[in-house]
Amino acid sequence: MKNLIPAASFLTLGAAGIALSTAAQAQEGKPWVLRAGLSGFYNDNVYTRSDIPKQDSFGFEVTPGFSINHPINDGQTTLSFSYDYLLRYFADREKNIDHNHLVDARLTHQFNANNQLAVYDNFAQAQEPQQLGALGGGVAQLLRAEGTNFRNIVGADWTSQLSERWSSVLSVRNNLFRFDDPQFKSSLDRVEYYPSLNLRYLLTPTTSVGVFYQYGVVDFDGSGANVGIVRDYTSHFIAATIDHDFSPNLKASLRAGIQVNDFEDIVGTVEQDGVAPYIDGMLTWNFAENSSVTGGIRHQVNVTDVNITGLLGGAAANDPIRGSAATTARLTVQHSFTQKLVASVSGIYQMGTFIGGGTITSDAFGNPIPATKVDGAADSYASVDANLAYRITENLVGRVGYAHDRVDSDLDFAGDLRVFSRNRVYLGVNFTY
Repeated sequence: MKNLIPAASFLTLGAAGIALSTAAQAQEGKPWVLRAGLSGFYNDNVYTRSDIPKQDSFGFEVTPGFSINHPINDGQTTLSFSYDYLLRYFADREKNIDHNHLVDARLTHQFNANNQLAVYDNFAQAQEPQQLGALGGGVAQLLRAEGTNFRNIVGADWTSQLSERWSSVLSVRNNLFRFDDPQFKSSLDRVEYYPSLNLRYLLTPTTSVGVFYQYGVVDFDGSGANVGIVRDYTSHFIAATIDHDFSPNLKASLRAGIQVNDFEDIVGTVEQDGVAPYIDGMLTWNFAENSSVTGGIRHQVNVTDVNITGLLGGAAANDPIRGSAATTARLTVQHSFTQKLVASVSGIYQMGTFIGGGTITSDAFGNPIPATKVDGAADSYASVDANLAYRITENLVGRVGYAHDRVDSDLDFAGDLRVFSRNRVYLGVNFTY
């Protein structure tokens, strides 16, 4: 019997993505996998907004999906594709049903022993920040966004073995974000471009070092000077890299350097150009069979879902919020107690400080408050998802779990409508074939 692959919470497709990718591995050797899930849940804060009375609800989810992995030309070319649909029904919410779609496509071609091209596209239509922020350089969106929202990441990687010790990865990536809600549309609708080059040198059989350069363009779609122009910026990422295998089961990688940011210059607007630290690291430890710990940390300047002129009735027009300098930490722990019983915990924590924002003189309701500067104020997001899975049969897994989300902000004194916490519990089954 194959080992149990855990099923994560389908309440968040970000966590579910881990389960879906690993569930496919349970069908080793098959060119395709079919899957489906059914679960019931309880959510104690369905709107995640403090300006709406807190509302809880029971509900259920249905999650069909499939994956295809097709080798071509004797394995020289590989085409992989996966699609997952999530229908989430709330018994006690004005809009009862959510529809979510997650598509992942990849084409890999090995031209020869030294050159490989990988082209990929990752698409999500969703409402939760775990899906809409995924792969986009951090969790820029912290709140649930009602409506039909899209995130698409398309890119290509050209990997070359230049010599016995030298190798390179030339990459290009395009990120597209679109939101229904006017709050998110004005602050997050954008296109991003990220061409990059990573040149690496094999120092020892277990260690490689290198240099990394990436150019970034962030182009917002909003109309008017405050939205469509003032938040646009370009970046230069310059970093040293190191990849090291401490042992066959313990591996680490790190990029560390600077990010040089150039925001769009607008006459009469406070300039926010500058240099910020850039860090991107990951550690993976396989401490037992089918048991692992994966941790990562990233620090960079990113966009923010806070309105560009601060809170309603707040910041000065000549010093809008340009973005956020954010540190994001991720941790996933998976442990197989037996071949049938697996536990997993995944979490993310992001702490960001606003860039720009002027001075707040009134709260979100128009009431006067002591003048307080927004620039440098902190904003944090935390999410944790713990679940336990038990293999009932070769194709059927039962699961139970708990998820918690929370947003805190230094702007809470001004009636910041972002601050919230949410708890969810779920019980369900997953089928793979």
